[in-house]
Amino acid sequence: MSAHRETPLVSPTRLRAVPSRRALIGAAAWALPVVAVAATVPAVAASGAALSFSATAYQAPACASIIGATVRADARGSGAPGVAVTLQMSGGFAFDGGSASTTVVTGSDGTAACGDIHVPSGGSVGTITASAAGAASATAALSATPDGRVLFVPRGSVAATEVPAGATPVAGDLFLRDHVLYRHGVGVVQREVAAAGSLVESPAKNGSFLLPLLLVDGSAVVFDTVGNTSTPAVGTPAGATPVAADLFLSGTTLYRGGVAVASGVAAYGQLVEHDQGSGPTGQFELPFRAVDGSPRLYRSPADEVRTAHEFGQAGGPPSGATPVAGDLFIADGTLYRVSADGANPLGTGALASQIDAWGALTPNPYFSGQRLLPLRTAAGAAALLDVAAGHVRTVAQVPPGAVPIGADLFLSASTVHQADVGAVAFDVGRFGQPVPVAAGGSRVAVPVVAPVPTC
Repeated sequence: MSAHRETPLVSPTRLRAVPSRRALIGAAAWALPVVAVAATVPAVAASGAALSFSATAYQAPACASIIGATVRADARGSGAPGVAVTLQMSGGFAFDGGSASTTVVTGSDGTAACGDIHVPSGGSVGTITASAAGAASATAALSATPDGRVLFVPRGSVAATEVPAGATPVAGDLFLRDHVLYRHGVGVVQREVAAAGSLVESPAKNGSFLLPLLLVDGSAVVFDTVGNTSTPAVGTPAGATPVAADLFLSGTTLYRGGVAVASGVAAYGQLVEHDQGSGPTGQFELPFRAVDGSPRLYRSPADEVRTAHEFGQAGGPPSGATPVAGDLFIADGTLYRVSADGANPLGTGALASQIDAWGALTPNPYFSGQRLLPLRTAAGAAALLDVAAGHVRTVAQVPPGAVPIGADLFLSASTVHQADVGAVAFDVGRFGQPVPVAAGGSRVAVPVVAPVPTC
């Protein structure tokens, strides 16, 4: 995922190096001699026999191989020898030579090795089915080893459980694959998902986080992290783009709860709770650029829209400025802070210049009450904006040109670096939206997945 430069009108979200040796997950149940397939071996009828695999499911990393899987033919309680068993796979899995099917013959003990099963790239899932004349068939599941993780700041990362390989990181502990939304440790939480917006604490301040979703039928729903349930956004136009929390964009009109709350929206930034210099207020601001180029602020849950008070004034953002997060805009590399009415205890005006890219604005994971915005300068240096202080400083232990993620994290090649600390996570190909772990908390969670291997 690239660094944020500008959120276009339609931009919803729609680890592990490739192993150098073959891997096996799901050991065979029998350690017995195997009879190899030969064209000269006659097929033996298996009337009344039943087939079974040594495991119900097999896994290995993408582009590696599942080895040791066996199939068994049983007849009247004993292994049936000489049975020709046809093996057929789906999902892109292949035997040596690239074929999805092969035939093996059971040995004297009724078992036969399936051979090496090559796992495709992309986190594929499939099946292997065994069949033989006169025998009951058997099927086992095939899949790539899950490659998702949730990176926490502070305190490291954990493997994302109940999330399939090949999923796209969305936000916090949420992933999306094949139109299904998964949550770490929970599994499936919503099906038929076409696109997702940004996960944001509920403006109701009830402890939940909200994620707007567009379903494949064009309808809009809002997923709530407290109950892992979704509520239809009744009244939202079909096909509307999920923006953040409970907000959707249809054309240039912003909707909340099925009601139009802002018009003339050309581009938007990150929905953020404004602290007004005195901590949380329950007032969330979405910066957006209007179709006339003016920088504006939408406020939730008050559903107010104001043109930035500093627009057109000395030190204010010019027409066409790009919305960043909350009350922040950028134009020609200069980062500006604005206000709705000229009263902002944090100050307004230009905060920094020569800014090339930015990540997500999040709480400072190590200092409660502070917030950080990771930046990259035009010279390629990593920097952090302390939002309350309005101060930008360059940081150490981050390679030049690194992509800002969120909080104090940056991605360089496939390694995540923390400002002034160094490498904290490896084998990262893509990342999702950094989000506080809990409402009002400062610990941040980022969903990540490994780079896609090439077979």
